[in-house]
Amino acid sequence: MAKRANGEGNIRKRTDGRWLVTFPTGLYKENGKREYVYKYCNSQAEAAEALRQLQSEKAMGVCHSKSAVKTGDWINTWIEKHKAPKLAPATLTSYRNNFRVHIKPYVGEIPLRELTTYHIQKMLDDIGGSLSTFVKNYNVIHGALEKAVELGMLPRNPCKGVAFPKDDKGDMRVLTQEEQQRFIAALDGEYYKVMLLTYLYTGMRMGECIPLQWKDIDLSKRTIRVNKKAIVRHDYATHSAKQEVQDFCKTKSSKRTVAITAGLTAILSEYKESMRQRAENMGQAWSEERLVFLNTRDKMVYSRNLQESLYKIYRKAGIEGATMHTLRHTYATRCFEAGVDIKAISEQLGHANVKTTYNIYVHLLDDTRAKEIDKLSGIDKFIASEATTGNAVIIPFPEREKAV
Repeated sequence: MAKRANGEGNIRKRTDGRWLVTFPTGLYKENGKREYVYKYCNSQAEAAEALRQLQSEKAMGVCHSKSAVKTGDWINTWIEKHKAPKLAPATLTSYRNNFRVHIKPYVGEIPLRELTTYHIQKMLDDIGGSLSTFVKNYNVIHGALEKAVELGMLPRNPCKGVAFPKDDKGDMRVLTQEEQQRFIAALDGEYYKVMLLTYLYTGMRMGECIPLQWKDIDLSKRTIRVNKKAIVRHDYATHSAKQEVQDFCKTKSSKRTVAITAGLTAILSEYKESMRQRAENMGQAWSEERLVFLNTRDKMVYSRNLQESLYKIYRKAGIEGATMHTLRHTYATRCFEAGVDIKAISEQLGHANVKTTYNIYVHLLDDTRAKEIDKLSGIDKFIASEATTGNAVIIPFPEREKAV
């Protein structure tokens, strides 16, 4: 009998008289070793037929793996061992959150080899929410399963074939100019007034403003240097969350210098003097290393407390449906309305590229374009009807089949 090639399996007679069929599934266990299927037969002919059947089924894509690795266990391993060393803390927290809250309850107990496209599609559809939520959860499970395929734990990624929902995202929430005036009026007497005005007039992300130090602000040049951000790191073992400063930003372009208006410069200058006086009254030495914004206990502002204060001010101003990110969108909108170049806006916001800014604010660009085209109304007389324009020059259409 000719020797079989690797991967075709083999037959041997045991000492008890039975015949053993050993057949590789083509997959690998988590420890890196090959996985095999074993069948016991009473005769050589029966064993040969069993082997042919296994080979035929494998060729048709049937997986005979009996591994009991659960989907939840593998995704958790992938996150903690393969992704944790590479991901930024905030991104890692997002992966862990989506796995713990959404993915594990749905497919965590399903054996990895039995997970199907149907399971994944149903899970993502049942989770609901926005397209962004769908994509974030899809990215986690797709990445984990792709690694499983790479390691030989799965023959294919069952995420292939998953249908994405339509992007039904509504219009972004932006404060109208009238709402912006009401918001600013409602800030009077509020502890975080200057901090929230800084968000409104720079478009900075929430985590970027919290760890600002006075050395980051150049009042003479009217600039703010953004080079770090505050993040919240969750510890699920102790069920706690801690805010900390990350010395790098979301993307390379997030590390930037933001130009500020003369009005905001004046406000920050006055605020700096008041903070200097506050330090003196408390017997503290002044330093440019000090945080720009402090809470009532002279500590770093905690993001959740800041958001609660913001929502209180929104209610005070009679503004509904607005969030912290609304201030960023409002800043960008006012820039577009003022005719600021899109590249300059993109750099101010710290977007990775102009395309990102365009995709977010394309509707504003359309409005701006329409207003610019309206400036051409002065030459409408050249194409308008005589009844409308009197002695206007009319450009006739060419007669059929004649060149122009």
